[in-house]
Amino acid sequence: MKTPSYLHIIFAISFIGLGACGEKENSKNDSIPATSVQVSSDSKVKERASSSTSSPVSKSAFLDWLPMKHAGFTREKEPSADHGDLPRVQVKYIHDENPQMRFTLDVLDGKGPLVVAVNGMIKANLGEEYDEPLLDGYAKVYVNNGVKAFERHTPADGKAFLQYAVNQRFYFNFQGEQMSPDVFWEFQKILDPSSLSQ
Repeated sequence: MKTPSYLHIIFAISFIGLGACGEKENSKNDSIPATSVQVSSDSKVKERASSSTSSPVSKSAFLDWLPMKHAGFTREKEPSADHGDLPRVQVKYIHDENPQMRFTLDVLDGKGPLVVAVNGMIKANLGEEYDEPLLDGYAKVYVNNGVKAFERHTPADGKAFLQYAVNQRFYFNFQGEQMSPDVFWEFQKILDPSSLSQ
């Protein structure tokens, strides 16, 4: 008969212990949401502050900024694709003496609605450095002129590609025919988007 009374005491102590642990867990859990809300609130304030200092670049501002002539190439007056109100422009350049030499330049502003797209392209295309020989050319990610870039060239078909980002905001994508990426690097030297983001 004394056995059940011992069991009752053991169960009572166990329940009291579990109840006390549950209260400590609840008090810890109560503080976690408050902290995450505070962090979320602080990041939104910082985001709003940075958003108010500059806004996405308009298509017309991009077109005014891009050169009409450079390195023997002339830009077509109108954009080659219409992306609506997105902070993005795509233009074509054609060589003055050899119209077979041409390229498309696509510039995206990662400020505003394209932030996820630009960050995704930076992570996907400009990750680790490598240099890979291809059957008909090469592909590599490397640093040139202080810029980390993806470059691909296939001389057999005359295709050339160059992609890079500036300040984790502006993404440049060159795609050319009958040329080497050296032409793109000539453009990179003069395309400084810092004047656009002020």
